Amino acid sequence: MKRRATFDSSFWVHAVYLDLVDFLLDDYVLACSPAVERELGGENPTASKLRALCAQGRIQRAKARAEKVKLYGLGERAAINLALEQSLLLLIDDWRPYQAAEALGIETVNSVAYLVHLFARSRLSADRVLSGLAKLIKRRTIRPEWTTAGLALVAEIRRQQTKEGKAS
Repeated sequence: MKRRATFDSSFWVHAVYLDLVDFLLDDYVLACSPAVERELGGENPTASKLRALCAQGRIQRAKARAEKVKLYGLGERAAINLALEQSLLLLIDDWRPYQAAEALGIETVNSVAYLVHLFARSRLSADRVLSGLAKLIKRRTIRPEWTTAGLALVAEIRRQQTKEGKAS
């Protein structure tokens, strides 16, 4: 059974940019807050992709009944509140809201960790993950410490794979 998850707009933008949406749909039952949808805006590839997947029923629209967290932007706040209320995994790439969610006991994953997870499960090649990390670094839209940690993890996984005789 797939785990339920929700996301903020920055994670969604990165997932679309890195072509990870199909992996997310395979791994999770995704719920999206209307505030995240609004935050993504009108006519752009990330908003269009989200609207299409919602229309197809592949991503559910969901909204928290109460707003316990009142900080941060509308999308981050809505995603945190939804994750908190429904015990969802939170896919989030904004540093301070990420920290706040973790402090509230919400399990969080950022796009770097998700990329590395896909590599560790042999679902993405090392080249594809390294290319994705390079894109994130170039965009400057994610915490440098996360990309540095991601690079170190990829190196360690490759070292382990080489040791086991199955390098990719």
